[in-house]
This record gives sequence, C-alpha cells and structure tokens, in this order.
Amino acid sequence: MRQKYFVLSEELDSISQNGLLRNLLPLPSTTGKFIYEGREIINLSTNDYLNLSTSPEVIKAGIESLEKYGAGVTASRLVTGHLPIHEKLENSLAQLTDFESSLVFGSGFLSNLGVINAIANRNDEIYADKLNHASLIDGVLLSGAKSFRYKHKDLDHLEMLLKNSKTTGKKIIISDSVFSMDGDIAPVKELFELSEKYEAFLIVDEAHAIGVFGNGGGITKSLGQNYKPDIVLGTLSKAIGCYGGFASVNKILQKYFINKSRTFIYSTGLPPSCIGSAISAIDLIKNDISLGNKLLKNAKIFHSLLESSGFSMNKFESQIIPVLIGDNKKTLEFSEKLFNNYDIRAVAIRPPTVPLGTARLRLSVSLAHTEEDLKLSAEKIRLCAKEIGIL
Repeated sequence: MRQKYFVLSEELDSISQNGLLRNLLPLPSTTGKFIYEGREIINLSTNDYLNLSTSPEVIKAGIESLEKYGAGVTASRLVTGHLPIHEKLENSLAQLTDFESSLVFGSGFLSNLGVINAIANRNDEIYADKLNHASLIDGVLLSGAKSFRYKHKDLDHLEMLLKNSKTTGKKIIISDSVFSMDGDIAPVKELFELSEKYEAFLIVDEAHAIGVFGNGGGITKSLGQNYKPDIVLGTLSKAIGCYGGFASVNKILQKYFINKSRTFIYSTGLPPSCIGSAISAIDLIKNDISLGNKLLKNAKIFHSLLESSGFSMNKFESQIIPVLIGDNKKTLEFSEKLFNNYDIRAVAIRPPTVPLGTARLRLSVSLAHTEEDLKLSAEKIRLCAKEIGIL
C-alpha cells in the first residue's frame, strides 16, 4: 500500500473497531418484501412507504417517458435540459402540497443544499433543530450563515435564541417535519408562529411526510393555509417511490431559486423516466387519499406489538419506528442475526447518523406489509432479541 493511503486505512480500522464500519449489500429488490437466496425477506428498512416503486402504473409511465424523451436530458434545465414534463411535475407537486409553485432538483439532498445556500449568506442567522437530517446540516454549514442549533423540538430554547438575535440580515428557521431516525413530528404550527413573531423565514423538510400525512401533501398541508411555511422541501424517493427532490414555494421564491440555487443551475435536469414515474405516483396518491392513513394504522399496530413484546418504545407518531439498543456492536449483531436467521431486513443505524449511545434498528412500515407480516416480524424480533440478550 502506498504511504498516502496509510492514514485512511488506519481510520477505517478505527471505524471498524468501534462497530461503525458500513458495507454495501446488493439485494434483488428494495421494496417491503423480496426473495433473497430462496428466502422471503420482510424489509423493515425501506422508505418505499406506499409501495409505489413497483406499481405497474408508475413503471408504465416511466417507460413511456423514457421512450418519448430518451434516457436523459444531458444538460442543465437553464441550457437545453428543460422539458414540458418538468413543468408538469412541478405543477403536480405544487398542487399536492397546496403551494403556488414548486421547483424540482436532482435529489432531495441537492434540493436542501441548493435552497439553503441560495437563501442564506454570511450576514444571516439560521436556527436549526439539533436532530435535522444531514442534508439540512450540510446546507447550513455551506451557506456561511451564523448558525444556532436549538434543542430538539424545544420551542423555548428556539425563542430565546431568536429573541437574543442582533442580526441585520435574514433570520431562518429550519426543521424536519417527521424526523428520519426517531419518527417523531416537529411542532410545525408553533414554529410558524415563532417565524411570524420574529419575522423569520421558515423552511420545513417534509421528506418523510409527503404521501403519508395531510392527504399526501405533508404535515404542513394538514395544518391549512394559516400555518404555511415559506418553503417546503421534499423528495420523490420515499413515499412517491421514484427519484428527485423539490421545493414548494411561492412564485417569487421559485424565480429566485432558478436564478440563485447552484445545485439547480449547475446540475443536469431530472431524467424523463423519473419524471414520468413521479407524476404517475403523485396521481395515485391524489386519487386515493386513504393510503397514508392505511400506512399509519398498520404502523401503529406494529408499534403496539413491539411494545407488548417488552421493548421500551417512544410514543407512536409515524411510520418510522426506532428500537433503541445503544451499543454499536450489539445493534449490528441484532441486525445481522435478524437478516441471516429470521429473514428480517432491519439495518443497524449507528453514529454519526444518530447521536453517540443511541444506536438502533430504525424500522419502517410499508403498504407492502400485511398485518400478518407485521405480527410475524414483531415475534421474530422478540425472539432474536431474547437470543442475543437484548430482552
């Protein structure tokens, strides 16, 4: 090995010794259930919440767009990479989230980076929930704005920070709506009220709420027009089952981001197949507003089953259900044994994705799971936990 790689190799060794090494495992499918080496696997780590990634209608729409427009648009949308279906998708997303307009990006991560870096600069102050997603954290860091991380969902702490602000620039509050690793829900209504009181912009990332809450339009839509944030961020890669990211905004902000967001300006437009599939998935969500409620009903059943098995569970709030273990290596052992011996895919989530000492199985329910699947899974998780001494 060449000398310059030694320091990297040593760092990898340290990561491995602390039970934090990550590896890729190719799987035949990413849906809620699949066959792997002759075994039916129940996948409790999928974000395909509404089971739309394999919907025949969604796949057909993607193929039709692929055949009509080609495999890719091969340029930024501001050059020659802008197609009519980009605007059709944006109109569909604006309608779904109940906004005036929206803007589509290459991914949810890119939309978060691009929006925050466009709207914030070194003269501004950002107030961000301590447990926000990594894409929001990175967006804040790259913006150069002065940043404050308030205690998780702590409105008193946030207001204290806002009250003490001396900035002459913009004040910007940023929060997830459904937090990706804990599944709990931000106090979005109260965040809006604070943003109004202190004349701050409010940005809410609805990545895990779109398709599930608010008849598919997210937590903010369920609160109505009186509590609408300035910007709703979202992804097409979870409940919508496709790929891409977006920001739902008013017309002024849409035009502003087209002109100022570097991840929009300097990125190739979303491929036609992704767009066609996403439009179809959104139509399915709009046409059956019960999908999210069905998912949450099943998730609540699963949460109750785990709780009655003896696990210490947080209050039920969403389709994301964490089972906290704490120790990194024990969490990894739990995950691997569930997959190898019990046909359950439940990925171990460890630092830095979650805070130190809070390693967990981050379980998520999908409409691919029947109630019987969830009962069977809860029992297998209980048995495995007993086998390795967690219960």
